[in-house]
Amino acid sequence: MGRHKSPSLHRLQLLGEVVRIRQSKAMVKASTVSRLATKAYNSRGKEVGYVSNIFGRVTEPMVEVKLADPDSVREGEPLYVEKT
Repeated sequence: MGRHKSPSLHRLQLLGEVVRIRQSKAMVKASTVSRLATKAYNSRGKEVGYVSNIFGRVTEPMVEVKLADPDSVREGEPLYVEKT
């Protein structure tokens, strides 16, 4: 059975900074708005979840990331998505 390879770090762009984690969801102050269901990665290129909601003002969007493991990220940590 083959393993899914993480994208190389140069293929990732900043999604934003995690400002809060509640249950299995990370609230991210977005630098980039991505599509729903887009995979989210930590700074090591490891997949940590997916974009499950986008909300807030157009000028200050927030992104909710559904985490596979709530302990996989910390508040203040940047998250990334693949460049489009």
